[in-house]
Amino acid sequence: MKKTALWATILLVVLSMAACGSNNSNNASGTNASTASGQAAGKEQIKFYTFKANNPDEPIYKAVQAYNQSQDKVEVEYVSLVQNSNSTDFVKKLDIMIGSGEVIDVFMTGNEDEVLERASRGVVEPLNAYFDKEKVKPEDEYTKLVKFDNQIYGLLTSSTQWLTVFNREHLEKAGLKLPEMGWTWDDFRDYAKKLTVDGHYGTYFHTWGEYANVIAYTERPNPQLDADLNPIFDDPSFKYFFELRREMEEKDKSVEPYADVLASNYHVLQQFFAGNASMLAVPSYVVRAGLNLQKFPHDFQMVYAPIPQSVDSKEVGMTNISGAPIAIGAKSKHKEAAYNFVRWMSKESSKYTNDVPAYKGADGAAMIKDFYKDNQNLIDTESLTKTLFDPRIKVPNAFSVPYGSELKTIVENGFSSYMLNHLSFDEVKTTMTNEVKKVVDANK
Repeated sequence: MKKTALWATILLVVLSMAACGSNNSNNASGTNASTASGQAAGKEQIKFYTFKANNPDEPIYKAVQAYNQSQDKVEVEYVSLVQNSNSTDFVKKLDIMIGSGEVIDVFMTGNEDEVLERASRGVVEPLNAYFDKEKVKPEDEYTKLVKFDNQIYGLLTSSTQWLTVFNREHLEKAGLKLPEMGWTWDDFRDYAKKLTVDGHYGTYFHTWGEYANVIAYTERPNPQLDADLNPIFDDPSFKYFFELRREMEEKDKSVEPYADVLASNYHVLQQFFAGNASMLAVPSYVVRAGLNLQKFPHDFQMVYAPIPQSVDSKEVGMTNISGAPIAIGAKSKHKEAAYNFVRWMSKESSKYTNDVPAYKGADGAAMIKDFYKDNQNLIDTESLTKTLFDPRIKVPNAFSVPYGSELKTIVENGFSSYMLNHLSFDEVKTTMTNEVKKVVDANK
C-alpha cells in the first residue's frame, strides 16, 4: 500500500520538528504518562498509548492495572497522549512520535479508519501470524475484526452496534408499540410522523456521513465502494435515503431541518436527551451516554429496537458493528508480549469499562444485567438485551480502506449540497462519484 500525498507532507513536517530537537521523546513527547501499577523488576516492559485519560477513575486505566496485576512476565506502562480524550488529536501526536523514530508497542484509537490509515503506511503489525501460532481462528472469536487485504490489524475492545433508541414516554403517549426486527425505513418514517407533536420532532438526523444513508453502513460491505473499489452511488439505497431525508423534513415536518442542525453544531445525542426528538437511529454508545446526567440531563427511560432494514431487504438482522480498536506497532521489540496484552484487553477490559465486547465468548445478557442493574429507571435492559443479542443479527462481509474518512467527507459534502442547494440526486451523485474515483486512483 502506498503512502498518500497527505502523509508525505505530514512526514516532512514531522522530520523538521524532530530536527529542531526535543528532550521529551522518552516521556511521550512531554505529555502526561504513567505506569499503571509500577515497573516490576524482571518483567518485560511495553508501552500502551491511548487517548483515554491518565486517571485512576478511567475505565481503560483500570483495565490496564488489572492486566498488570494478573501478569508475572509483562508490565504495561499506560501513556495518555492528550488531555481532552480526543482520538483525532491523539493520532496526530502519535504520528509525530512515529515520524520522529519513537517505537510504539501498543496503541488504541477511536475508530477502525484511524488504525487502517496507519496500517497503509506500514506502521501497524498484522496479527494473522499470531493467531496462527495460537491455533485460533479469529472469526470464531470476534463479531468484528479490523481487516484490510485479508490482514488483521487490530482487535476491538468494545462492540458498538447500530440500533434505534426511543423515549419511552413519547412512544407510549403516541400509542405505538416498540418495533420488532424486520421493520423498515418506511416504517421508521411513519413512526416519526406519529411521534411528532408540538414541542418535539419524531426523530433527529445528524450531519455525519452515516446519516446520509444509514443503509449503506448497516447493509453494505463498504458504505462507498464495491469490491473492485468502484463508487456504489448507483445503489438504490442512496437515492432512496436522500429522498427520504428531504421528504421527512419538507413534507412530513417530522425532523429538524438540516440547515438548522448544521448551524447549531449539536452533539449527536443532544436533541434526543433534551426531549426534542422521540427516537434516534444511532450506535449503541447512546446507552452509556444516557447515564451521564451531567452532560445529558433527562429523566425518561430509554427503550431499544433494531435498526430499520431497507424496504427491499431479503433478510433481517443486518447492522453495523464498530468500536475502539487496539493495535501493535510494526517496530515494537516486544510483539509477543504486546499480542498477549491486546488479546487480554479484547476479552477482559469490558469488565472494567462496562462496554459490550466484540469477543464472542462473553455472556452479553449477563453483562447487560450487571452493568445496568442500578439504572433501570433510565435503561430498559430487557429491550436492550433483545436488540443487541438477537440470534438473527448479521454483519455484512465488510471491508475497509485506509482512506475511508476521505470518502465519508465526500458523501457529507454531497448530501449537504443536496439539502441546502436543493439539487437533484443525480447531480450530487455525479459529483460524489467523480470525487471518490479521484481518491481511489490517488491511493492505488
